[in-house]
Amino acid sequence: MNKLYIGNLNENVTAEDLVKTFEDYKIPYSGQFLMKTGYAFVDCPDDQWAMKAIETFSGKVELHGKRIEVEHSVPKKQRYLLSHSTIVCILYVKAECMLCR
Repeated sequence: MNKLYIGNLNENVTAEDLVKTFEDYKIPYSGQFLMKTGYAFVDCPDDQWAMKAIETFSGKVELHGKRIEVEHSVPKKQRYLLSHSTIVCILYVKAECMLCR
């Protein structure tokens, strides 16, 4: 997965700020930064560069007074399925423990 989520952005951060930051750290990206209020998305050329971006930026680089967070982007549908399967698993484990008493 090469799409990155860039979070904890100050509302004043622009795509140009992110372009400069990626270029300053020599991290390549593909296409344009998709900007939203407080977060952005961008593609990396491959998974190795995506991991390098996460290691380089996440919690370590500050833009406009806030440390940015960078992680693999997970589509909403997968996030929903992951969170709900975790809840079901936890409920099942708790039910099992209650039965073992």
